[in-house]
Amino acid sequence: MNKAAEAAGERWLPGDRLPDVRLRAHVGSSQTLHAEFAGAPLWLATPVDEAAARALPSPPPGVVALCVGEAMPGAAPAPWQAFAADPRWCAALGVGVLWQVDANLRLQAAHSLPVAATVAIAAAPAPVPELSWRQTGLIAPVLQVPDVFEPELCAALIRHLEVDCGGGEVSAVLVLEGGQQRLQVDPSIKQRREVIPRDPALEARMHERLMRRALPEIARVFNFEVKRRDPFKLLAYPQDAGYFRAHRDNETPDVAHRRFALSVNLNQGDYAGGEFRYPEFGPHRFSPATGAALVFSCSMLHEVLPVESGTRYAMTTFLA
Repeated sequence: MNKAAEAAGERWLPGDRLPDVRLRAHVGSSQTLHAEFAGAPLWLATPVDEAAARALPSPPPGVVALCVGEAMPGAAPAPWQAFAADPRWCAALGVGVLWQVDANLRLQAAHSLPVAATVAIAAAPAPVPELSWRQTGLIAPVLQVPDVFEPELCAALIRHLEVDCGGGEVSAVLVLEGGQQRLQVDPSIKQRREVIPRDPALEARMHERLMRRALPEIARVFNFEVKRRDPFKLLAYPQDAGYFRAHRDNETPDVAHRRFALSVNLNQGDYAGGEFRYPEFGPHRFSPATGAALVFSCSMLHEVLPVESGTRYAMTTFLA
């Protein structure tokens, strides 16, 4: 059993990326999940018996349908493909479940089998039109990891900042004067409120989610093993008073150890503005969904654009 699966605990949850597993087919051949089925949305079913397998619904166009179990499931109708897999991997999925899985093999939603006619299961997203080689544009090399925090955890962090921590403190910058370092509020650089979480239980939940969902993606995409994390900070960017001008996150001696910045949006859709922008890589703006993380190199120039309405809440940390 792969270590990522063991670290995920007894059962996987929406937002978890499926660990790789060898899938064994009827004819004795086998293939691995990551090598053969990444890159297209999946339906992944674990029927309890042959009757449940026969009753599996037809997947929409563009969705690959896999029926798996400890033993080879029988009677699954075409276009379902049947495979046997490691018992512990199957147990972590649960039995009698139809999972929706995205093209990056992240679990999205689970439906109990048999699926009721009244349950709407989303079809595959429309494909993005391909660009010709002449149309390839410059875009910042950032990693977006969806569903790192659940919506309930995001709401709890906002309440913690505003209620338990009294709204936080005005964010300051470190300045050097007369050979001495001191913190100073400087609206020409940034305006926001921030606080280091004071609830050990909330901090433990955030840490577990990063270990479970974000760090494996950083290792896979950037080939970098995280060994160190700066303290978490909860941030509030208020309307007409929330921004962070273009800067890099590792330019001074006290932060030179940082390699990657990680920011999780806590309430996307409740505010306007406040997007990330990377001026060296064109005009594109990034505003991940609630609970999603944006990960990028600390040496990249970046800014948080002014919040135009509402309050943008986020969690940030730095990794080394």
